[in-house]
Amino acid sequence: MTTDVLTLDLTESLDIVDEWLSSYVAQPHEQIGRPGAVCPFVAPARRVNAIKTVVRLVGPAAGLPLLAEVIRCSLDEFEQADWSATNPSLRSLLVVLPDLPRGAYPLFDEAHALVKSESVERGLMIGQFHPECPEPAARNPSFLVSRSPVPLVAVRAMAIHDIFFLAERAEWFDEYRRRFGGRHRRQAKNIDPVLTAHYRKALALHQRSDDPDPSRAGNPTAVSEPTA
Repeated sequence: MTTDVLTLDLTESLDIVDEWLSSYVAQPHEQIGRPGAVCPFVAPARRVNAIKTVVRLVGPAAGLPLLAEVIRCSLDEFEQADWSATNPSLRSLLVVLPDLPRGAYPLFDEAHALVKSESVERGLMIGQFHPECPEPAARNPSFLVSRSPVPLVAVRAMAIHDIFFLAERAEWFDEYRRRFGGRHRRQAKNIDPVLTAHYRKALALHQRSDDPDPSRAGNPTAVSEPTA
């Protein structure tokens, strides 16, 4: 499905995103690299009204600073939203940009990269989606999973499966480790062993100890983690 975003009205763009969530994101896909839906959280989140969708207009000449600011404001909007869903792991904010022209898609990707570190520091994850998005699936690099009929940015809380997206850089991994390292150390039964394997590879890559107490780890840059 392709859409000329410049011709959409606001209601139509919301309807298109809603259909995309139903027909693609909440459905299994043979190329995703694992069983289940493209995003297994979407269907349960929709059942409890935990997905908020808003529209923002950026204009046909939107540049990198504006797009980065739109994403930063999305982080604020997510944190300040009045969520009725009690499970924070299901909450997602979708900010739809129906007038973003095709020529600005690379800038949108760049804006996402610019804001990602700030997002991670806040314990949030951001994802950009558009008709030509180059982001691959975590378990199948040949599958471009983040393609949507209308450009949008998604904001949600960091989750344990985000090791796939946070292992690359030490500061991202440290933030992930602070939140989820204890669950990997305890080898919680509900954790996919593939996630723990990625976690341990990242420990080695960034020369981090699996010890929760950095004073015993011999690593001055290690991040301590609550035991709770």
